[in-house]
Amino acid sequence: MDLSVTVPMGAGSLTFKNPVMTASGTFGNIVEYLDIFDITRLGAVVSNSFLPWQGEPNRCRRFAHTENGYLSAFGINNMTLEHFIAEVLPRLPAEDVPVFVNIKAPTRAQLVGMIRACVKSGRIAGVEVNGNFPYAGRDEPSYWDNPAENEAMFRALSAAADGKVVLWSKAATSAKMIIEDFVSGSERGGADGTVLFNAIPGARIDIERRAFVCGSAGFGGYSGSGVKPFALWRCVQAARVASRPVIGSGGITTAEDVVEFIMAGAHMVQIGAASMSRPDYFPRLLGDLQALLERLGVRSLDEIRGCARVEAAPEA
Repeated sequence: MDLSVTVPMGAGSLTFKNPVMTASGTFGNIVEYLDIFDITRLGAVVSNSFLPWQGEPNRCRRFAHTENGYLSAFGINNMTLEHFIAEVLPRLPAEDVPVFVNIKAPTRAQLVGMIRACVKSGRIAGVEVNGNFPYAGRDEPSYWDNPAENEAMFRALSAAADGKVVLWSKAATSAKMIIEDFVSGSERGGADGTVLFNAIPGARIDIERRAFVCGSAGFGGYSGSGVKPFALWRCVQAARVASRPVIGSGGITTAEDVVEFIMAGAHMVQIGAASMSRPDYFPRLLGDLQALLERLGVRSLDEIRGCARVEAAPEA
């Protein structure tokens, strides 16, 4: 059985051993998992988000379980990309598993500089540009607000990537976003693909304490299996207009979920919330996926990508 996936990288391509990736914000800076399981079994690994400056965690309740998932409000709490490249990247098995980083910055020039740093490292396979930044309450406009601006931004980033790293856009999850416009604008600008889902805003109240359980403003980002139907719909909509790969994410928990997203048109999938449920989550998932595809008689993921069809209701 061939689980490999090939995606464009500028005028070239990059091949993954399977479609399963970690998701930014749920896998630390990757190095934390080296002693937990063999991360080279994954299709690719993705770091936490990086800014041009070092952040500090929110001084609030930053994490809370809720229905079918969790809320998080960690804030700008990571090291810089420069520090990651100098101190962490040399410890990662980048020759055996593609390493992706998630980046965000207030200005196009800063993003261009970060892309160039990734290229210069020689060990970063791909970059996803986080469309959820700037966060609510900041003065800078979000990248995705204007499709023309989004396209122009990716033209600059694509030139900086120069076909030496995979360049993906990562969609914001605001209800105002039209995913088809975001995908099309990013692709026109030169993005090699689009990651389709980020955490959505969510809140929970402790009725005994009469207080919000997460976030300095009472809310955080919600991730978990409860968002899967919306995320799968978004994948279908994006795949219909995309000419480059879409990367499904949002609520994926089981091997069956992975296959659903591929049948909806995804090339790869990213898994976040579910992976935090147990240390051996990913090895178990990969075993389950292999067994499921064997049972379904699937020899290659190309056979089933985008194969889902609409069926008429059975006659009574």
